[in-house]
This record gives sequence, C-alpha cells and structure tokens, in this order.
Amino acid sequence: MDILSQYIDWVNQIRGMVGKWGLVRVFGRYRSVVIAGMGGSGIVGDYVARLTEVYGGLPVLVYKSHLPPAFISGDDLVIVISYSGNTRETIIFLKNASQRARDIVLVSSDGLLEEYSIREKYLFIKVPGGMVPRVSLPSMLVSILGLLDSSGYTVVTRDMVLDAASFLEREISSLKSEAGRLAGFIEDNKGLPILASHYPYDVLVVRGKNEFNENSKIPVKVEVAPEWMHNDIVGWEKPYENKYSAILVADPGDRVGSALVDYMERVYERLNIPVFRVVLKGSSYFEKLLYGSLLFGLASVELARLRGVDPLETSSIAEYKEVAQNIFGFRT
Repeated sequence: MDILSQYIDWVNQIRGMVGKWGLVRVFGRYRSVVIAGMGGSGIVGDYVARLTEVYGGLPVLVYKSHLPPAFISGDDLVIVISYSGNTRETIIFLKNASQRARDIVLVSSDGLLEEYSIREKYLFIKVPGGMVPRVSLPSMLVSILGLLDSSGYTVVTRDMVLDAASFLEREISSLKSEAGRLAGFIEDNKGLPILASHYPYDVLVVRGKNEFNENSKIPVKVEVAPEWMHNDIVGWEKPYENKYSAILVADPGDRVGSALVDYMERVYERLNIPVFRVVLKGSSYFEKLLYGSLLFGLASVELARLRGVDPLETSSIAEYKEVAQNIFGFRT
C-alpha cells in the first residue's frame, strides 16, 4: 500500500485498534503520565497531553529526548513509544527511566521494544506494522487512549473514537479535495510556509510542520496565538527579505481562538503574505484534531507529488541515524 493509501486508510486503522480496546491495562494509582518518543511517535504524546487538557485526566508530560526527567518515580505511569521499536533515543530513555519507574508500558510495531517487553516483562501494546511512523498516528494514539480508559484514567472514550472514525469516513472526499487546494497554494507561492493557529491546536500545526518536512521536503515555521502576540508578531516589524505563505488553522467553534486567528490574518495580509485558511470540521476537539491531521498528511503527500519528490525517502534522517551510533555509543 503506497503512502497516500495509508493515509486514506486511517478509518480502518482506528477501528482496528478499537477492536483491541482494553486488552492492556494498568492497575496503579498515579500522579502523572510520562510519555516518551521521537518524531512521528513522539507527536502522539503531544496529542494525548492536549486531549487531557481539554477533556480532563492525569497530567501528561511529554519527553522527546534520551534523558528522562529526574522526578520520575513509582508514582508515575511511563509510556514509551517507538513505531519501529528501534529508536535509539527512546530506548536509552527507557533504560534510564526503568531504574526509577515501576509501571512502564511499551508501544511499538516490532523491534527492540517488543524484545524488551518479553525479557523485562513490561506491558506491551503492539500496533500494525508495515507503515512509516507518521502514517501510523491513529494506531498509536488510539492504543494509548484505550489503555488509559480501560485503566480508569479516561481521556477519550471508546464511543468517541468510533464516532471520530465515522466522521472521517464521511469527510474523506472533501478532505482529499481540500488537501489538493492546500498543496497547490503552497506550491504556487513557493515561499516559506507559516502554519499558524490558536491554542490548543499548537500540537496540530507542529504535526503539520512535521508532515511537510518529511513528506514534502520543505522547512515550515509554526506560530501559535495568543503567545504569537507576545513575541513572533514583533519579528514581523523588520523581517529580512524573504518569501512566505501562511496557512491559518481555526476552530469555528472557538470564538476567541477564531478572533485571534482573524487578527493574525490581518497582520499577514498587511505584509502581503498570501493566506490560506483551514477551517477545522468535527463535533469535538478530538474529531477536529484528527481532521486537521489527516488534511495535512494528504496535503503533504500531494505537495510531494507536485514537487517531484518521494514522500517515503528521508535520507537526512537515515544519515543522522548512522552518526547517532557514535554520538550515543549505542547500536540498534
């Protein structure tokens, strides 16, 4: 299955993981959830953290590093994610965190994490393999939401996830059309894209940045209101000459957030920066988050096609992994 088909298949990914809802659970009483992961796996932690802030639940702390925080103890639930199971920094994080944490859950499709789960008797959630990490976002996200719900720390319920799958299924045709328009806008303007939004969609525009980085092979700037009004906005007073384009993401159900984005749009237009507005669809924050994620995934693949680049090839990351063997002194 090519990468475009894998994005379009998100609905089946979601429903497949819902079928495993509750198969893995924990029974402790915790003060926080610590989630560790890198890249397309690490963004899952960001999503869980924001969902928790919107819907409630234990505090979620996300670490995208090989170094765990010093405060980790048996009072924290530690979730370690690596789609491949072989991410060097994530495995080092696990080894260090295991000296202080009591309950650790590993999420992977295969690799060393699965081996560690067998050898060290860690709880293990297996997600479907054969994809690149960024495309497997739904599987990894739903697996963690299912773990938390089944363990008495509900953030998103099983029914909410199923509703979101049905929503995406209904919207897939319009999503593909909107993704084509967005990709065309970026290609036509050929400037540095700015992905701008309002909290709590900061994680969505970071996810979008990552998608365009990896699939489309372009750099992207992220700007988020209301923090934008206290620093970034001043940077636009005397910018170096460059060419930009702005993609603004707004939740129409959030009056304040939409008004903040309206103001951002006026500033960009005053600077003669072309603007493309993405209006998130969905009946809940969870659905809007998935809608935007799939839109950016599809658009980044379409932009790769327009630019004549292979969305699956990430030669810079491959080069880094070779160098990282010496940096970390650890081979996978």
